[in-house]
Amino acid sequence: MIQRLNNSHNRKVIEYLHKEKEVNIFLLSDIERFGYDSYFFSIYGGIDENGEIKGILLKCFEFIIFYAYDEFNVDEFAKFINDSECEEICGKSEVLEKLEPKINLKRYRKVNIFKLVNTNLLPSYKEDNIKLRKIRFGNLNKVVRLYEEIDEFENTTVDNIKSSLKTGRGYCVEREGKVVSMAKTTSENKSNAMIIGVGTHPKYRNRSYATKCVVKICNELLQEKKIPCLFCDNERASAMYRMLGFEKIGYWSIYRK
Repeated sequence: MIQRLNNSHNRKVIEYLHKEKEVNIFLLSDIERFGYDSYFFSIYGGIDENGEIKGILLKCFEFIIFYAYDEFNVDEFAKFINDSECEEICGKSEVLEKLEPKINLKRYRKVNIFKLVNTNLLPSYKEDNIKLRKIRFGNLNKVVRLYEEIDEFENTTVDNIKSSLKTGRGYCVEREGKVVSMAKTTSENKSNAMIIGVGTHPKYRNRSYATKCVVKICNELLQEKKIPCLFCDNERASAMYRMLGFEKIGYWSIYRK
């Protein structure tokens, strides 16, 4: 049976999500920050006859994140998703692939999930001729313009970046009055953080700008005992992350109407 969850379920929810906490950074961060009484999202769980959780779903307007560790009621959750008229659902690929034949959405994207595993490979951050600036509200318009100039990125807005920075941090490189490279985090929680928005303007690539931003962020996170994770579907970028000590731990999929 699927039911809306509340604070009384918190211990079991956290234990369930911590089975694969690196996969569940978004869910854990939202629950840590907003709890179960948020006005803009609701958390549901599949509850079996023994009162144990078998699948967790977060619904925010027309957007859903879904996770299950092992077995869950595929038909029940598929009906819930279809009845909710959601526009997009994301989650661990092997879980969503069980729902795929039964939901009214089609796979849009599948990416690798990376986790920083070998911290010995991560260089210490050192100040040099590449000066990093913090991404702040004052330079967000420059960041948005960089999104517009990188083909691999979906366009974003100042409000979207402001929202992500409320649960994260970011660094960038500026040249000639423009932000030309950057990396950010979002959904930071007590033990993990998701690195996002890593990219460099085509005219300024192959200068280690983005790598420098990632190294800076990773060093800070490790000092705070947070493990960095990220999504990547680019072979060249994947090679760079492996050199820094990241390893692939699974796949993440997005489905859309």
